[in-house]
Amino acid sequence: MLVLSLLALTACATHRRAASMPDYGIQTCPVAAGDELLSTDALQCWFTAANGRWRTLSHESHYAVLVVSVEAADVRDAELIAQRFVTSEGRTFSEILLYVQRELRSAGDIVRRIRWTLDGGFEALDFNLPIEK
Repeated sequence: MLVLSLLALTACATHRRAASMPDYGIQTCPVAAGDELLSTDALQCWFTAANGRWRTLSHESHYAVLVVSVEAADVRDAELIAQRFVTSEGRTFSEILLYVQRELRSAGDIVRRIRWTLDGGFEALDFNLPIEK
C-alpha cells in the first residue's frame, strides 16, 4: 500500500510539473506517433516519460547512423527515450545517437548523449552547458 501511495504522489508531482510548463501550442502525441518516431507527426507533439514530457526537436540520418536531438522535462529519461528509438528504428540503423537537453535549460545544465550500437549496446555521456559570465 505504501508503494502505491508513493507512486501516486510521484505521478501527481510529475503531472503538476508538466502542467506548469508552457506547451508552445504543441499537443500530446497520438498513440500512433510512438510507433513511428521519425514521422512528421512525431515531430509535432509531446510524448510522456517517467519524469515528465519530451519531444523530438530534430533528427538526421547519415548512412547507417541516426542522430536525434530531444528536449525533455528531465534528462534522467534519456535512456528510456533512447530505448524507444532503438525499438522503433534499430533494424534500420547500426548506430543511434540521442542528445537530450532539459526543457527550459539554463547555463550549467547537462546535455546527455545516449549512444546505441549493434555491437556495444547503450552508453551515456554527459556534457555541461557553458556557464554564462
